[in-house]
Amino acid sequence: MEDEHFSHETVDRFFRSELSRGENRAFVRHLLRQCPRCTRVVKETARRLSFQFLAGSVAERAVRFDPASRQRLERLLQLVGEG
Repeated sequence: MEDEHFSHETVDRFFRSELSRGENRAFVRHLLRQCPRCTRVVKETARRLSFQFLAGSVAERAVRFDPASRQRLERLLQLVGEG
């Protein structure tokens, strides 16, 4: 893993703490080498996850006031997750 670039799936697994200890170590070492490609993937993933978290919080509050908005909000979150 050290000499390879990481997939979006691997970065997602890193953020969910699903990598093994060895995978996690290799991932961090690779990033410490300042690999531009993998750094970009990490930043993109972090932005997406932050947006999903924020949108999820907004969605919960919005649904309390307008239960009909649930479908529209769920579709928005789905579209963001696909991107």
